[in-house]
Amino acid sequence: MWLELFLFVLLVLLLRYYFTRPSGMPPGPMVIPYVGNSLFPTISVVKKLRKKYGDIFKTELGQNKFIFLCNYKLIKEAMSRTELSDRPHLDLGFILSEGVPAGVIMTNGKHWQNARRFLLRNLRDLGMGKTYLEDAIQREAQLLVEDFKKHSGSPTLFPKSLNVAVLNVVWQMVASTRYDMDDERVLSIIKIIRSFETTSVLLILEFIPFIKKIIPDFIKNRLSLYTKMANLRKEAKTLIQDIKTAHRAQLDPDNPRDVIDEYLIAMDNKSDIAEYFSELDLVCVTFDLFNAGFDTTSNMLRWIILYMIKYPEVQRRVQEQIDAVVPRDTLPSYQHKPNLPLVEAMIQEALRFSSMVSLGVQRSPDRDIQVGGYLIPKGSFVFPATVCCHYDPQYWEHPDQFRLEHFLDDQGNFASQKEGFLPFGTGRRSCLGESLARMELFLFSSALLQNFTFSAPEGCEVNLEGDPRLPSVRLAHDQNIVITPRTKED
Repeated sequence: MWLELFLFVLLVLLLRYYFTRPSGMPPGPMVIPYVGNSLFPTISVVKKLRKKYGDIFKTELGQNKFIFLCNYKLIKEAMSRTELSDRPHLDLGFILSEGVPAGVIMTNGKHWQNARRFLLRNLRDLGMGKTYLEDAIQREAQLLVEDFKKHSGSPTLFPKSLNVAVLNVVWQMVASTRYDMDDERVLSIIKIIRSFETTSVLLILEFIPFIKKIIPDFIKNRLSLYTKMANLRKEAKTLIQDIKTAHRAQLDPDNPRDVIDEYLIAMDNKSDIAEYFSELDLVCVTFDLFNAGFDTTSNMLRWIILYMIKYPEVQRRVQEQIDAVVPRDTLPSYQHKPNLPLVEAMIQEALRFSSMVSLGVQRSPDRDIQVGGYLIPKGSFVFPATVCCHYDPQYWEHPDQFRLEHFLDDQGNFASQKEGFLPFGTGRRSCLGESLARMELFLFSSALLQNFTFSAPEGCEVNLEGDPRLPSVRLAHDQNIVITPRTKED
């Protein structure tokens, strides 16, 4: 009796699954109904599936459909469409707001449009991408150089000051605040954020939510999932609330100092968009900028250091050009940039070779759409797999080699415009801080290479694999390196 009932229910579910599936979707591996055909796909899996199924294919996890775009022109065309402007809703994206859409990175529609427009306007007014922001970056670069000197000589992990220096640049625009290189409060929040980035089990719980209900509490406690969430929420909210309270007390509507001042003024303004500026949104937008302010750029600087260790001849070429252009007692500036094509080419090649956000920033169509001749159902997760572009022999002569010549012309000049290159994304959701990130990467990396030579500990090789706990993002392994101060004779 029970067996027959079970088989009947199973048959009904299978029939429902197959007869309600939309037709015309991209090809992909065989799917187990209601389970899918993969865990969250890793970069290596995506590369293998591309070889088998082509430039657009599908995998499934639970009820979620993952569509991967692996061709430069396909990505450019798809990401420019307004129907693909939304981000998929993930609870992990709203830890501070406890699931309520807020902030700028993960919100959609008018909420996102107003938040992004507000931030772009005010960050530009406050100096993003302009030369007078250079002074703030160079101050941090000088302090970073001084801190690196303290770690020189013997093998050391990447100095934590790398995170704080990068954060301080954007944080001065956001909150008129900078932190000491060893500020424990900031380092604590950064540590918690890093722990989330390397907890891939959270992705499984996100995409197969019923598992969350059946995992025993002792396992959840063992994984510290909810403790981490609570700690991050508490630490970040406390930090931001303290800053907000101080800003409110000193607010002068006629003379805003930073993004938080501008936000408080917008909250007080009874305009038709005031509904998108709330206390909760202020906390979440500020945290979005805090997170973005240190994470990607500081990680990219780690990759640059690791590549200089792996390819010492490249490090030597870059240093020789810096020495020929910039006096040793002067930090490199944007004024020197046109005469430092090797520095620019090295940064671009590091962005390509690392392909840090390898599977791109996920999008989700707000309606059924056609891409590349296939149906992309509403609510799917669409991955612009930029790593496939960055290693496509159609665009790169030697895609598996770290070569400055990929970004130099025949005369040795910097070639900035390259097809097949999307390190900051494309379309309406492209990185809003790209100009700031490029300025930071140039000034920080050139200052470090002017003052130091980086190498591996004796008898060791640097690890360039990226953290295996992250399926779609390549974070540089924290590992021992040797920092050697350069002399005038070097």
